[in-house]
Amino acid sequence: MAVTPGQSMYENGSLSKATGEILRPGGMDLTDRMLALCELSVGDVVLDVGCGTASTVQYMIEAYPIRAVGIDRSELLLQTGIHNHPHLLLACAWGRSLPVASGQMAAVLAECSLSAMSNANEVLAEFQRVLCPGGRLALSDLYARDPQGISSLRALPLSCGLRDALSQADLLERLRAHGFEILVWEDHSELLKYLAGQLILAHGSMGGFWSRSEPSADPVDIQIAISKANLSYYLLVARKSA
Repeated sequence: MAVTPGQSMYENGSLSKATGEILRPGGMDLTDRMLALCELSVGDVVLDVGCGTASTVQYMIEAYPIRAVGIDRSELLLQTGIHNHPHLLLACAWGRSLPVASGQMAAVLAECSLSAMSNANEVLAEFQRVLCPGGRLALSDLYARDPQGISSLRALPLSCGLRDALSQADLLERLRAHGFEILVWEDHSELLKYLAGQLILAHGSMGGFWSRSEPSADPVDIQIAISKANLSYYLLVARKSA
């Protein structure tokens, strides 16, 4: 598939060539882990922020006695989701401006999407707003294990969230500042290694993947920045303070 200028790796097919519809490490197994940690009740409403083609929204309502809705800023991905799952509640919106009334959600999921949003503080404030008191925020995403390498990530001309990965300390500090109590932090960096293997099989090499997914950046520069930051992957569950 040819890469269309201006499209992110989530839209241009370079990532889905390796992962299918689930455009993130860990797949539904990690989603199951997050939902178990959220301790949801029957009928709870869960908001999937960055739902893509809505495969996770569909999975949640099939596998759990809960209600689920999804938002994504990509009209292209949502069009696919609406076509495949016309019965789902989906909306095109940015994480920093959620079309949801305050205090309505029992849980917010953001699976490999917080780092892809332009202003983490505005997004976290929105997550806090839409959650009910005691509601759960479940994140899985990239983080920089070595904060000294973050400047190298920031210098990359990328369309994906890799360049905006935070350190663990920075992320936890921001969450606490927005009224969240951290309940669980787990490192799942082995999932990045598995994803890298999938990408190599699909594209021949990591350089081949980066050339197709991020044509404005030098693949060597990307790999050097990833190494300097010791890019890793986490799962986190936090509770909104009452």
